[in-house]
Amino acid sequence: MLDLDMGRYALFVWPAWGGSALVLTALIVRALIASRRWKRELAQREEADGATKPAQVAQRAAGQEK
Repeated sequence: MLDLDMGRYALFVWPAWGGSALVLTALIVRALIASRRWKRELAQREEADGATKPAQVAQRAAGQEK
């Protein structure tokens, strides 16, 4: 079975695990928020530019217009 007793190292191990979990959670949340913002900006640019395809909008945003 799983032995979670860390003995005298518990005061270091458990806060380290907790801090790592907190940082990873924050990174995931930050990535999700950024993704939603980028999708919203892409839709706004698509609407403003009158582009028919999101790929065209992405190329315009990146400065790679043809």
